[in-house]
Amino acid sequence: MAHVGGMLAAAILKVLVQQIGSAIGSQIALHMNLRKDLAKMKMTLESVEAVLEDADRRSITDKPTRLWLKRLKDAMYAISDMIDEFEAIAQPSKQKVRVREKKILKPS
Repeated sequence: MAHVGGMLAAAILKVLVQQIGSAIGSQIALHMNLRKDLAKMKMTLESVEAVLEDADRRSITDKPTRLWLKRLKDAMYAISDMIDEFEAIAQPSKQKVRVREKKILKPS
């Protein structure tokens, strides 16, 4: 009877180890994909910032276009803040230094 109990415990332990291994593997894959996605988002934000700086250099005066650019800038900062917050949570040991309050568009 003890032999059957030992076999049952070994079978349960084997299933648990497989499940834990699978969960860890999934978390690692998720983490790697997330890192790639964050890098792509940062590249997109850099492109948006370049567009905004170009618009500033051109001194765009068209009100609808300026409104669109303002909303784009606000969205860029919001997304950038979310990425920074996520990275701070994911990597609490690294300190983030960020210079942000850069004027991109001249006030109307």
